[in-house]
Amino acid sequence: MATRLKIRGIYTTALTKLLLDSGYEIADPSAEIQERFGLRLTRGLPKILIQDREDLQGIHIYGEAEPVSLLVRLLQGRLLDAVLLEFETGEAPPEELIREPQEAQDLTRARLEFGGASKQVLDEIRSSVIPTLASHHRIRIIHPKKLERAEKELSGSPGRKRELEEEIFLEAILLPMRKSGQVRLEHIKPLGKPIRPREGVLWKAGEKKILIKRFFSQGRYDGLALPIEEGDYSLTEVQEGAWYVKHAYYSAAGKPKGEYYNINTPVEFYPYGARYVDLEVDVIRRGKEEPFIVDCDALAILSRAGRISVDLEKMAIDVAEKLIKNIK
Repeated sequence: MATRLKIRGIYTTALTKLLLDSGYEIADPSAEIQERFGLRLTRGLPKILIQDREDLQGIHIYGEAEPVSLLVRLLQGRLLDAVLLEFETGEAPPEELIREPQEAQDLTRARLEFGGASKQVLDEIRSSVIPTLASHHRIRIIHPKKLERAEKELSGSPGRKRELEEEIFLEAILLPMRKSGQVRLEHIKPLGKPIRPREGVLWKAGEKKILIKRFFSQGRYDGLALPIEEGDYSLTEVQEGAWYVKHAYYSAAGKPKGEYYNINTPVEFYPYGARYVDLEVDVIRRGKEEPFIVDCDALAILSRAGRISVDLEKMAIDVAEKLIKNIK
């Protein structure tokens, strides 16, 4: 018998399509989902509940441990950078999973982050069901009303798809970022640790690449084995969709001190700056020395723990190795 699950939130259409195709049964579909997929309103308690996270950057999955684990692995197999941030038991179950008061036993909750590559696939899946713009799920987080208007126009004028995508990306993301002048990088750690925001001045801004300037006063540079000196600064190069972020460090006089390439899920631009999940492995170059890779063991731990898929582990290593060959 197919596992019955209930889905609510901004990823509902894409996840419904993905999971129906994977043999799941959809419980209590909304009127909109019934119409889009030709589903009937079914009664009966779902085994799994999928809901948006509060920040809309991924989902919570509630249910018993084994079916939740199976679903997480399935999603990581289809969505390359779906990252498991938490897997906790002892959660109080949502009301949707309780049939009788005495059945209100503790359940498992998985917290998944959808990185840039995952959102892109979900956009494409949704597009196979209903007219959908690129970056749909990201714009839905930022400016749902603007997205609704643009996709309504797309329905009547499908030939304007590329034009509408460029317009909404500019209006919802790039122009607000450029106007602010100050940007923040949301550096997500995959073991559920707090976000490490990195703030700086927007030095240059193109359509797909930004340059951020940051100043330092004390401490040591991570990985460079060098002290921070008065007047030191960095130029951080962030490119939309890139699997790495480049940090170049300079002395007050502008002399290069080294480079640090953070390997991460594909960068997503937002009005405040950018967001990505750190994949632990990095490439470092001290001064003009040959570059080298660090922290492969930390990446392997993420894979073994099921936080990321084996395919994502391979991708991170592949990105690092290509950087080693191309850094000049």
